[in-house]
Amino acid sequence: MYDAVIVGGGPAGLAAAVYLARHKLNFIMLTGDIGGQTLWSSDVENYLGFHLIDGVKLVGEFKKHLEDYKDAFELHEGEPVTNVERADRGFRVTTEKGSYDTKTVLIATGETHRRLNVPGEKELYGHGVTYCATCDAPLFSGKDVAVIGGGNSAMDAALFLEKYASHVTLMTVNKELAGDAVMKKKCETSAKISVIPNATVTAIKGTDQNKVTGVEYRLAEGTAQVKETEGVFIEIGLVPVSGFIRIVEKNKWGEIVVDKKNATNVPGIWAAGDVTDVTEKQIAVAVGEGSKASLEIIKWLQSQAA
Repeated sequence: MYDAVIVGGGPAGLAAAVYLARHKLNFIMLTGDIGGQTLWSSDVENYLGFHLIDGVKLVGEFKKHLEDYKDAFELHEGEPVTNVERADRGFRVTTEKGSYDTKTVLIATGETHRRLNVPGEKELYGHGVTYCATCDAPLFSGKDVAVIGGGNSAMDAALFLEKYASHVTLMTVNKELAGDAVMKKKCETSAKISVIPNATVTAIKGTDQNKVTGVEYRLAEGTAQVKETEGVFIEIGLVPVSGFIRIVEKNKWGEIVVDKKNATNVPGIWAAGDVTDVTEKQIAVAVGEGSKASLEIIKWLQSQAA
């Protein structure tokens, strides 16, 4: 039986792993990939110690730090968790590849991209529809693209895409862009970015060869329009990755409810980072929350052994 299982490999989970490894606990990390949503960030300007760094490079620095402890714990990448349940003397964490018994669990699975759920989105995914500007922007060099959304993630994507695309159109359901004032000003003053407000996307159009040709949308007054485009980047927010665990309390958005010590309502289970109801979804906050949760796990295990 493990002392702990960390579910998720983003900033919160990685920070927790460092602390647990330093205390020589017997633990395992189960994750789909290392880095989580940080990998999808273009320019990170608010992480202490780095004036400007993109998400991929920041995750690279995280991995370098983790290398110092590679022999201290098990890392199972490409093994997302499907269920967490109570078991004798603790919990059983199940994946598609196996199950693991543990005394404690730290949930640090973060968030994933919200879907539009409109015709053409699923069918044209990978053929012009994408959720990751930092991953796919170079594929759209010189092309006219659309970004669906009007918040920070959409503006961040648009500003990254302007380095590659011939033109970027931001389409938001709101009357104006909302979020970080600096990004908003950059978008509104860019010669390569335009904004269509009050636009509700109703479908993504494509050819018989599965190639995106346009976005169908409706304006506030009900007028139907089609914006011709060669690429669609969907950036309408994130949802917590928490569906695999049903024994902890969640709020109406699916975020795991935690106290100031990152404990859930189930003794022995903690949660940290963007998957929780913490108000600020920031990399630095996730690192702090993961560190705090791991220290609480260490203290809890010590109290159980006493």
